[in-house]
Amino acid sequence: MSDASNEFQTRLEDLRMEITGQGVRVLEQATKAVDCYFDHDRAKAEEVVDIEATVDAVDIEIEKRCIPLLGLGQRDPHSIRSVLTIVKVNNEFERIGDCAVTIAEATLDPRRKTSNLPDTYRVMANSVLGMIRDANRSLSKSDAVLARRVLDFDDTVDRFKVEILRDAQARVGDGSLAVDGAFRILAVTKSLERIADHCTNVCEQVIYLETGKIVRHESEGWTEPEDPRTHDR
Repeated sequence: MSDASNEFQTRLEDLRMEITGQGVRVLEQATKAVDCYFDHDRAKAEEVVDIEATVDAVDIEIEKRCIPLLGLGQRDPHSIRSVLTIVKVNNEFERIGDCAVTIAEATLDPRRKTSNLPDTYRVMANSVLGMIRDANRSLSKSDAVLARRVLDFDDTVDRFKVEILRDAQARVGDGSLAVDGAFRILAVTKSLERIADHCTNVCEQVIYLETGKIVRHESEGWTEPEDPRTHDR
């Protein structure tokens, strides 16, 4: 193996460790966000906001370190996909952090005095946290099978979202939930849904990295991984 190849592999492994650490960081941030809104814990909400500064700084650092790595001249498709995967996953993790901050900000809204959540919120939130955990695990272990299982859970999260929003609509209608409270529930639930979407994007990248194949989300569900080259024949 040439010196350039050795350098590439060493730097790539460092970046893999960094991106895995970022995944752990945003999982912690999202967990605190879920808990702070459920428990109406303003101190924990402030912690979520504080973590965001680190997430943003790491996001920038990882991107900066990926650019020169692509300039080392590697031609192996898996090596090239490895760097591109880190770049894309890095962006998804940063977006998860943004969603966590949105949830924390809803907790810090001075108009919110008590918890107004249906029981489904905790079930949905735990499902989404599990998706973050498994998406990061699939990335760190290069496990395309686990990545596919995360994709299959996305529709379940969507069903929870619909159930929560219908509950909020009904409670606004009967006067048991204020309109501003309904808007906060909407914002938090949409943030959880977006986190799930970012997790599926991470897992799509893992599948592509390890197999060279892509998956698509259609109305009837996720497709089986397909080789994109077959569409050019």
